[in-house]
Amino acid sequence: MKTIDLAACTLTFLEGDVAHAHFKDGITAGPDAVDTLFGTIATMRAGRKALLMVSIGEGATLTNEARAHASSDAGSELIAADAIIVRDFGHQMSANAFVRHNKPKRPIQLFPDQESALAWLKEQHHLIERP
Repeated sequence: MKTIDLAACTLTFLEGDVAHAHFKDGITAGPDAVDTLFGTIATMRAGRKALLMVSIGEGATLTNEARAHASSDAGSELIAADAIIVRDFGHQMSANAFVRHNKPKRPIQLFPDQESALAWLKEQHHLIERP
């Protein structure tokens, strides 16, 4: 397990091709934060796709532009599937809007906790091409 501290989030590489991005408390992340996140994943995984688990700290949010960028085709070239951990009802509403409005071209699900998110991501492992 390796953790990298980025400006907007911590990125932890777990076993099973899972990367966990936790956006820090109080952060408003823009497209540049998403670029940094994706760039770090691409570098650490040598361009291989990852299964991404996302959690959001208290008071943290992503701008509309960051959400659009995260769901782009470029993101789908790097991320095989997303599991978003929702912490409360307001966050769930925001995450649902992301899924319905931005419509990422990869599987994405919302979860109440890390355990169920990881279990689902393990079921998506077949989406990662073997070298």
